[in-house]
Amino acid sequence: MRKTIALVALSLMLVNCDGLFNGTKKIVIKGNVNSPSKVTGLRVSASTKGFSLSDAKKVLIFYGNKYELFNINSDGSFTGKAVLGSATAVVFLTGNNQYIGNLFCSGLNVLPLVNLSEGENTQIDLSTLTLNGTQVVPTNNPIGNQIQLSEAEITFMQDVGAYYETLSKNLDMDNDNSPDILDGKQIRINSMTNMFAGAWGTDQKAPDMLAPAQFTVNTAMRIAGAIGMFDKNFTATLSGPSDNPYNDINQSHGAQAQDEFIFGFQRTTIQGGGLNQYPSQPFKNGLYSFQLNKKQLYTFYFSNINMQNNLLIIKPTIHTDNSGYITKISYEFVFPDGSIANPRNLIQGYIRSQINNNSTQLYEGYHLYGTFYAGDDYDYYNEKINKKIKFSEVQQCNFAYIDILGNEYEYSWKPTK
Repeated sequence: MRKTIALVALSLMLVNCDGLFNGTKKIVIKGNVNSPSKVTGLRVSASTKGFSLSDAKKVLIFYGNKYELFNINSDGSFTGKAVLGSATAVVFLTGNNQYIGNLFCSGLNVLPLVNLSEGENTQIDLSTLTLNGTQVVPTNNPIGNQIQLSEAEITFMQDVGAYYETLSKNLDMDNDNSPDILDGKQIRINSMTNMFAGAWGTDQKAPDMLAPAQFTVNTAMRIAGAIGMFDKNFTATLSGPSDNPYNDINQSHGAQAQDEFIFGFQRTTIQGGGLNQYPSQPFKNGLYSFQLNKKQLYTFYFSNINMQNNLLIIKPTIHTDNSGYITKISYEFVFPDGSIANPRNLIQGYIRSQINNNSTQLYEGYHLYGTFYAGDDYDYYNEKINKKIKFSEVQQCNFAYIDILGNEYEYSWKPTK
């Protein structure tokens, strides 16, 4: 019998950092789980397993494939650290690692450690915590105080975070009665999307973006984990949902990025679509099985949302010199309704730019994987192109990023007509 262990909705797939956390800054997170009855005005209830916060002995703080486990002191206080720029899960466990609940702030199952200034804001004091089901609620909510996010940015993370709604039972995907992340065997599930977005801008003309309703969105399920878990001589497979399995799941790609394996799976029975796009079918909610090697089968719950409604869109403008060579690309960032988005609050690491001439790649900028925090000096709005590329030779540009929740997005742009 599978041991069901509830976990934070974003738990196993928060941020998709394939490899090392480069250029990181740590933020102190502290709080107290003692005497929740002293806090008034909040509903206090037991977790789904019947635990209270008085049963909490450990705090698991993790982001991507990195985690740290901190003991809770006898007086109920705890202190931990997480990486600036991350969407961090704060999970409360019993002494034998059973799940009690996770931090819940402003409708988010994670703590987005973005837009924090130096000095006093490098420490977040959650104060006394209370339990509502599996939601651990702080009396001092840092979102809107120390962490400055717009309503649109909070909504973006709430909506995209709903993608993980039913992953609340995935702490033990290999079914060995031990939390995978503590055993170093964490499997992470994310969404991938790519789409044609419109015509890029130039020095003479602004970008001409399609209306989001015109996007033909290609989607995939992205599965990643430690490279040591994978037998390179075995072909990984995905099947499900268990109640009515698909017969059209295909592996779209497999790769190794530093110390990780990465697989993408798509459903590609639909042919055609507008603007030379070939859309893939979404995966519906349900229980899936992932065979990684001959000896190990993983099972997980998957929940889907319409990513088309939850996009941070990159709008590029290509600038040239008097000789027609590209000098830089400038970027705008908008939500589907046209409102301005702040990339530093919502993007993990760098933007990967690719300049292509038909099937030939003329230029690739930063790598998409391997860097979690791009650093304070990284310019999200301008990318200098040092390689000599004749603008007239360019047929397509692609721009990709990973959001701080771990979802991967790529936008293709064509020349202005």
